[in-house]
Amino acid sequence: MLADAVTAFDPTADDVRRDPYPSYHWLLRHDPVHRGAHHVWYVSRFGDVRAVLGDERFARTGIRQFWTDLVGPGLLSRIVGDIILFQDEPDHGRLRGVVGPAFSPSALRRLEPVIAATVEDLLRPARARGTMDVVAELAYPLALRAVLGLLGLPDGDEDAVGRWSRAVGRTLDRGASAEDMRQGHAAIAEFADYVEQALAARRDDGEDLLALMLAAHRRGLMSRNEIVSTVVTFIFTGHETVASQVGNGLLSLLNHPDQLDLLRGAPQLVAPAVEECLRYDPAVQSNTRQLTADVELHGRLLGRHDVVVVLAGAANRDPLRYDRPDEFDIRRDPIPSMSFGAGMRYCLGSYLARLQLRTALGALAGLPDLRPATAPEGLTYQPRTMFRGLTRLPVAFTPAG
Repeated sequence: MLADAVTAFDPTADDVRRDPYPSYHWLLRHDPVHRGAHHVWYVSRFGDVRAVLGDERFARTGIRQFWTDLVGPGLLSRIVGDIILFQDEPDHGRLRGVVGPAFSPSALRRLEPVIAATVEDLLRPARARGTMDVVAELAYPLALRAVLGLLGLPDGDEDAVGRWSRAVGRTLDRGASAEDMRQGHAAIAEFADYVEQALAARRDDGEDLLALMLAAHRRGLMSRNEIVSTVVTFIFTGHETVASQVGNGLLSLLNHPDQLDLLRGAPQLVAPAVEECLRYDPAVQSNTRQLTADVELHGRLLGRHDVVVVLAGAANRDPLRYDRPDEFDIRRDPIPSMSFGAGMRYCLGSYLARLQLRTALGALAGLPDLRPATAPEGLTYQPRTMFRGLTRLPVAFTPAG
């Protein structure tokens, strides 16, 4: 069902959180540079989203100030202020240069057997039962263990780290409540203390990301607070987005049983299936910028200091970019989507995310007679605007004999 005319797009609205795609469909065809709720500009077409992400006039500094003001004074504000995602040049390039080597395919190959073994370990009890909540029992623990392995932190800490990370992450959303803020401030104190203790016990001569950052700190390339902030950022973004994408991707396959059957019969399609899942229902729906100068876009004047949100979820459904954009087809020709961003801000963790998604979705698709274990109306999404992910995804299948 297509949306009626969108007069003021609002990503915090309940119907949009549940299903933003009818609104995206309308915006793409009728108002691709849209002045929405709270006087925010929403940019939806693929080419425009890519252009905004590569244009230095659409900056992050103002957005960083917005979030630090929103969370209020204290440690949380200081950590948020140093998040790499909120930096402009030259700080963004400096920090990316430090952490980048840890995300190269050659560096991440050490995690491939760990991820494969983790998926099998997490699926083992479910195989015997024939039921599971994919989000709680597979997606979140897999993504957390992978990012802890990247950092060089013990996976035995995943429960506490995941709890702190989700509490802090909820503060970085327009829909955050006063209680979210209170819990975020409490969590960051424990989270930062945990990271500081890990740093005190570590050497800087390892292959993991924590060792790289310690070596950079010794050379004066990274402050201690920046290390703590980067650890917090990568744990949150690295596990939240992948976990959500596992759930979104599997739901897309379950909602299109012909595509699930196709993947089950042709496991070599898992890589293109992952790309289609990323395009069709991405975990990262949007990204925010603030203008440092007046800009004209499609005949609309966007003023200096205006807030601009690029809608990656809409760009991935752009009919100017994709044939049959609202259809889910794992045999689609591989045209890169906007799910990992673009340009110098292209997601560092894309290789690691794809590795986890291929492993998890490939294993799940192989479960015999895999099917949803709840009605569509029983599914709920997390109350967030930038990220899109299910709170739970119960499934059933034939248990192992």
